[in-house]
Amino acid sequence: MLKKILIFSISIALICLTFVSFVNYKAWFWPLELLAHFQLQYLIVSLIISTTLLILWWRGYFKYKLLIFLSLMLVGLNSIGILPWYLPHPQQINNASQPLRILQFNLNPDNDHFSEVAEVVKEQKPDVALFIEVDKNAVEQLNTKLKDILPYSFRSPGGGLALFTRQPFRDAKGDKLNGDATNLLATLEINNKPIQLIGTHPTIPIKPSTFHRRNRQLTALSSYVSTLKVPVIVLGDFNLTPWSPYYREFVQKSGLHNASLGYGILPSWPRSATHVRYPNWLIPLMNIPIDHCFVTKEFRIAGIRTSSHANSDHAPLITDLVLSKNPKSQIQSL
Repeated sequence: MLKKILIFSISIALICLTFVSFVNYKAWFWPLELLAHFQLQYLIVSLIISTTLLILWWRGYFKYKLLIFLSLMLVGLNSIGILPWYLPHPQQINNASQPLRILQFNLNPDNDHFSEVAEVVKEQKPDVALFIEVDKNAVEQLNTKLKDILPYSFRSPGGGLALFTRQPFRDAKGDKLNGDATNLLATLEINNKPIQLIGTHPTIPIKPSTFHRRNRQLTALSSYVSTLKVPVIVLGDFNLTPWSPYYREFVQKSGLHNASLGYGILPSWPRSATHVRYPNWLIPLMNIPIDHCFVTKEFRIAGIRTSSHANSDHAPLITDLVLSKNPKSQIQSL
């Protein structure tokens, strides 16, 4: 009886895992698309099941090879979306002495630990910082605490975005780009070359209306980027993981490169914080990469990582970039 229950439970688990593992290829509809964001978790679960079944089979306790084959197939299927993030990429570069360091940080409007945020920023020493989900008070607090290292700033009139830099920038504005939410646009100069920086924060797809708003913003953003003739940096909280079909569509239409490729998957949400309602044991199981830094082909990536989250539900993402058509060349810090 116990053996039948075990086989039945494993069969149900594999059927469910098979369904969610295939979802990311066809998940164009809400709420199905929400299941596509956990492919790393699906890979881990399929590895655990496969390892367990192989051990039981090796010891003679389990003889159903079809279930073992299915579990191994799911390991391979889920690996397809994971392994490329750990393989070397041509836009990676080593030994960049003075890269352009960009920090992006979704602070959360309920987070008022501005001193901790400032400490994280000062520790990372960025040339450019984009803050997300910040209001007027948050920007004023950050201006006061960061004026010695990032004296230039701009708060977008919408979208909850703010840009802080070490050196002056120009043409800063908020623009919906014919989408549903405001993006922050500014022009940086590196080696006397104009660089278009775009900060963005598509809406959370927790219901059909916000799902469609997010996708319209991604479409508008990719269409705009594809028309630009200068190097581009697009960064922010996209509320989107690499396993969503809308992510793949955005990358294909915009021609942008995710700076994380080659450096591994960097889950940035959620994190434990005083305003987070999730149980602490659940948070590590939910971690997904929704904060991204995209660049055009003129950039090389010298490194990317997350850091301390300063009571935010997001971890900051720090990216080191080098602007050059020659991967071996370097740039001066902004």
